[in-house]
Amino acid sequence: MQGPRAERFIVFNLRLLALTFAVVGILFIAVPSGVLDVISDVGEWFGFDDRAPHTQEYLWLALAFAYMVVITGICLVAQADVVRYRPLLLVLAAGKTASSLGSLAFFLIQEEVFIYLLNFLVDGFLALMALWLWVLAGRVGRPAAPG
Repeated sequence: MQGPRAERFIVFNLRLLALTFAVVGILFIAVPSGVLDVISDVGEWFGFDDRAPHTQEYLWLALAFAYMVVITGICLVAQADVVRYRPLLLVLAAGKTASSLGSLAFFLIQEEVFIYLLNFLVDGFLALMALWLWVLAGRVGRPAAPG
């Protein structure tokens, strides 16, 4: 895939990601315990009995919300001009890789809590997706706007 078709595909996916990150960020800040409880319930279906720990450390919730705002913004800016803002997709991939590997470390070292495994898988997939979109953005074939 290349040219205008690749650009349309990238724009659609970045808009979808932006919407998803915004919704998840709002859920994180509005109902953090609810999010953890629902995911823990799903984990029980797969045999994970350890529930995700609730927190009273609101600094971490604020930082998680801020991260979701930042990656939503990255997606919105990048979709506006996928060639010009192509490097932002590498920033998105780096953030999702850090989140994924951090969750894997917690899963392996601390507790086998389903949400850690799930975040490793989801954010790992999103990191790969960001890299794929970065590759496709290189195939759009129009020059970047002068900076």
